[in-house]
Amino acid sequence: MENSHHGEKVTFQNCLKRLLKITYRDDVSSKTDINVLIDELIALDYSQKFVDEEDANSLICHVCRIIPVYEEQITVKVCQIIHSLTAKQQLSLEDQVLWSATDFLVKAVQRISHWATAEILQTLGAVVYENVDRLVQFHEVLLGPQGVLIPLIKENATSEDILKGAVQCVENLTFRMSSEEYMDEQYAALCFQILLELLHRVPVANMESGTQCKILICSLRGLHNLLTATKIMPSENLGPLLAGIRVFMFHGLPGAPVAVPESLYPTPLSQYDPSPSSPTKSESQTNDSSAKSGGVKKYKKKKAKKGAETNRNTTSKSSQEREDDENDELEFTRPKAVEVFSSRPNWAKISSSESEYSDTEGGQSSRLRSLHAKVRQCALACLHTTIKSINKRVMFGYWSSFIPDSTAAGNSPQVHTLFTVILKDPSPKCRMGALAALTALIDGTKTLLATADDSDQKFATFVPFSAVLGSTIRELHRCLLLALVSENIPLTLTQLIKCVSTLIANVPYSRMRPGLLSRVVKQIRNFINYRDPNVRVACLTCLGAVAAIQPPLMEICHIIQSARPHSQTSVSQNTNHHVSGDSGISSGSQSNCSPNTEPGMMEEVKDVQTLSSGMGSPMGSSSGVQTPVYSDLSLHATAQSVSWLVKLCVRNILPNVGENGEHIEPLPVRLESLQVLAHLGKGYFPIIRNSLPVLQDLILKCYADQDHVIRLHTSKLVDDLTQALQREIQSRELTDSSGRLTLQQVTDFWISLLSGAIANILQSEPHCAVKATTCDCASNIGPEVFAALPIDKRVLCITLILGLTSDEDKIVRSSAIRTIGVFVLFPCLREDVCFVADAANAILMSMEDTCLNVRFKTAWSLANLCDALVLNKIDGDNDFMNDFSDMLLQKLFSTSIKACQDSDKVKSNAVRALGNILRYLPIRSLGKSSFRTSVEDGVKALIKNISSGTMKLRWNACYAVSNMFKNTLLNFGGAPWTQDLMVTLCAVVKDCKNFKVRINAALALGSPSERGHYGDCQLFSFVWESLVIALETSEDITDFAEFKYRNNLNNQICTSILHLVTLLQAIDLDILHHLLLERSEVISVHFDRFRTSPQDSNSTLESDLIEAKDHLLTLLSGHLTEGQKSALFLLQQLCRIDENLNEEERIPKKTAFKQIYD
Repeated sequence: MENSHHGEKVTFQNCLKRLLKITYRDDVSSKTDINVLIDELIALDYSQKFVDEEDANSLICHVCRIIPVYEEQITVKVCQIIHSLTAKQQLSLEDQVLWSATDFLVKAVQRISHWATAEILQTLGAVVYENVDRLVQFHEVLLGPQGVLIPLIKENATSEDILKGAVQCVENLTFRMSSEEYMDEQYAALCFQILLELLHRVPVANMESGTQCKILICSLRGLHNLLTATKIMPSENLGPLLAGIRVFMFHGLPGAPVAVPESLYPTPLSQYDPSPSSPTKSESQTNDSSAKSGGVKKYKKKKAKKGAETNRNTTSKSSQEREDDENDELEFTRPKAVEVFSSRPNWAKISSSESEYSDTEGGQSSRLRSLHAKVRQCALACLHTTIKSINKRVMFGYWSSFIPDSTAAGNSPQVHTLFTVILKDPSPKCRMGALAALTALIDGTKTLLATADDSDQKFATFVPFSAVLGSTIRELHRCLLLALVSENIPLTLTQLIKCVSTLIANVPYSRMRPGLLSRVVKQIRNFINYRDPNVRVACLTCLGAVAAIQPPLMEICHIIQSARPHSQTSVSQNTNHHVSGDSGISSGSQSNCSPNTEPGMMEEVKDVQTLSSGMGSPMGSSSGVQTPVYSDLSLHATAQSVSWLVKLCVRNILPNVGENGEHIEPLPVRLESLQVLAHLGKGYFPIIRNSLPVLQDLILKCYADQDHVIRLHTSKLVDDLTQALQREIQSRELTDSSGRLTLQQVTDFWISLLSGAIANILQSEPHCAVKATTCDCASNIGPEVFAALPIDKRVLCITLILGLTSDEDKIVRSSAIRTIGVFVLFPCLREDVCFVADAANAILMSMEDTCLNVRFKTAWSLANLCDALVLNKIDGDNDFMNDFSDMLLQKLFSTSIKACQDSDKVKSNAVRALGNILRYLPIRSLGKSSFRTSVEDGVKALIKNISSGTMKLRWNACYAVSNMFKNTLLNFGGAPWTQDLMVTLCAVVKDCKNFKVRINAALALGSPSERGHYGDCQLFSFVWESLVIALETSEDITDFAEFKYRNNLNNQICTSILHLVTLLQAIDLDILHHLLLERSEVISVHFDRFRTSPQDSNSTLESDLIEAKDHLLTLLSGHLTEGQKSALFLLQQLCRIDENLNEEERIPKKTAFKQIYD
């Protein structure tokens, strides 16, 4: 073989040398010499690579220069050589050679007779492939309206071969190489329009089927390339494009649509109207059951009746392929061998002579089936790209064209959807393409599906959209489960399970009837020991998606929990509102399980089946009534042993020792198993809390693993698990009788980690991501557990974290400084002056960091440290306040003021710190001039950030001012900045569009505890007037998102006005009299709403009203003018207490607003 290649190479080089010496002359001798040499070159076997790129470039450059294009026969032969070198030898051309060849071929197309045009176009397609960025100067002549290609495609009289060649050239020109320069938008739009027209024109054209398929393939690939490269999708083209794609998705399948509609139109309603002959409900159920059990037997009987020839054909099939042929709901057999992707470029696939097919009738039939499959494959790839390019909300309108929305539509042979391909297409590539498109269609639609309703209610005339969505979701589950039963090609099976995972992540199961997830998990468990690791990874991803569903669902709890509860006496209590009769792991017979099922699993399935049989809740109950995972006693009674899912993950992660030695699962399987455990710990910890010893052992072994990726994912597991442990300890709902973990158990868990694993990671881990994530884990210890740790472990933890604040890696530094910000709020640490001082010094150093993310985390920790200072002051810890250094406090003060000029992310926490420091400042510090100057600078910084910046920054700055006002040692009334601060707050409370900012501004205006803090009468009345105007403007809502805060704003403004009433002096009544007379009606309406509004348990409304009323009575007992008395009377009306108010009306409503820093 090598000698043959060497001989070919020698012949090529000899011909090249002789050809380079020849100059074209218009005589017979010269033409003969050129013809002979070119014939010799054409006769070589180019199927194996033997030509050097330099030689090829020399040859092409020379022949394009010396051969005139009007010599048609020689020109066609030159095209054959160029095609062989570029297409078969896969050689790239230099820029000059590429330009010469393109120019030569374009002129040839323009001047040579039509008999040779097809072959020239084939060569032109090979030359321009992947070279669109290098042929910018030829775009107009190739792709312009008057260029060589577009007119050939538009002409109706163009022959089939020429049309095919022109479309191939356009397709190859649409291919984009990485991020290189692409064609101008005008050419891209023209190509898109031309190829789109072909989708509608070709099906009705009178041409040979094979050619028709090739043109469709090129058109669909070209559209796919354009969408990938430019993301262009004019709204007027979406409907026609989807119409074409939808027809060609089924090209060649029995019963497939032939005519391409002009356009598809978005509609949320069903496009299927079941006729009287449609199968009844019972018949469809029978069909479903036969698909799972009896369908295979019937198919076998039909096969048995065939002749000996069929038997001979089937004997060569593997057992898997025979199984595939017997699958239910397939209308025709799938091919014996899986199609294999070719490494040849797109144009080579289309333009090959396809000599692998024989010329017999059977060979032609096979060739046509292959082309039909390629059309479907290209259509599905184009659909996938279209879905990726279009806004999810826009694409959602076309769901009914691609997804059945009812069982009747799903079972109807007249309705073609993506599931027609998924369940019935013989080509694995097409099935995989349909699954990829379906996955893209479902992905990111969580908010769009959130309104789905799956109740049993019957609708006679009008079916609401929510019910259509619910029906569509159930049909998606039904069809995908059917596909899981029938699919056995590993690559397609992997894509199928990924599609199921995407569906699970987007469906609102809390609004669906229970049972869907149980059936999914039952089928997925059949593949958890599949021979292909990619399938196993996909199964684990699917199980992780189930475990990640929030809020927790009762159905998932019974899927996760052990199949063998210690006590079943209380299981059926309090569960019939959450779980249906089929919500166990398995509801089918043992025969439905794969031989791959792990040993002992069938016993567990039977146990869960028994468990579920005692929970006879109606199917109409919703699966997602939020499960009280932390308080439901029946769940804790059944969660006494290790869950099957935890066992599976542990078995996958740790090495298994068997007869053949130690076996370790592939890395993706191990990582996905750790991810599943993390989801379980995050959302369903009470169900697996008794697996904590198993998880503790697993974590310690994984931290010792040699692979840093395993250690990283172990840290992520520990992060989620320790957050759940912290919630467990701090939960007030749990009692010891509910099975909660004791403080000692959680402390022992942490001691085991700190004794080796975590300490080693924080000290000597070479990979920064592992160290940073482990540092985050340490922040989850919690104040209760930290206080219970031995003193040596506490010191070790603090020392390691403080040391990491100066680590070389910025990610580690940011994680460490954040952990310090958590630790500083622990009661046992915030009272320790030495630790707070060390933390303050670390924070001050990190605030100078060049990395923005480090400064952002540091500012958050700085604010927390200042919170700790305030808490110590509130607790009356005078020893701490006396011992804490004024110098260090001054540094914190200055750093906070400076940080208010940093990025918005830093400033939002810097104002928090500033407000806390201003509230903390003791009288000792305020006696120093440096602190008094800092107070003035700090207030100016707060005023600036109240007026401008992000909304989060502005409401934090307002809240910081309210914090500052609680320090009565500051001279508010006499300070020069008081008026500016009050005026700024008044402007915000009246006019700001963001209600959270206005709420906090109103809070700040109602925070000073003394009348003198508001300044003179004029300023005090201005505050009054601003709050009254704010009541009026609270009804002006320009952004609907602010509506949910309207009542909170109204209540806070009224609370602040009540506070001002308690501080009134007789002299203030003269100015307020006119305001109260003018606005009494507005104030009265809002105060009536305020008094009758639902109040939370911490509300002081009644005591505030009593205090205000008493203060007004005190004022009334003095010497007042008539105007003052009139004002007092109006205020008394506002402050009345409604004695007969029904207590039920005061039940607090849920609110999205919390009056704290964000």
